[in-house]
Amino acid sequence: MWRRRHFWHMRFGFPPFGFFFYGPRPFPNREEYLEMLEEYKRELEKELKDIEKEIEELKKGD
Repeated sequence: MWRRRHFWHMRFGFPPFGFFFYGPRPFPNREEYLEMLEEYKRELEKELKDIEKEIEELKKGD
C-alpha cells in the first residue's frame, strides 16, 4: 500500500533554512531573552488596543 511521506521525513538530517545564510546562532542570554519577551509583550498590547478600538468603532457604527 502506498503511504504518504510526511514533510519532516524529507528534511531529516538537514539544518534549518536560515542556517546557510546566517550560520548557527547562539542562544540569547537571560537578559537578552527577557528584553525580547518584553518587546513582544509591548507589541501584542499595542495590537490588542488597536483591535479593541476597531471593535468599539464597529459597535458604534451599527
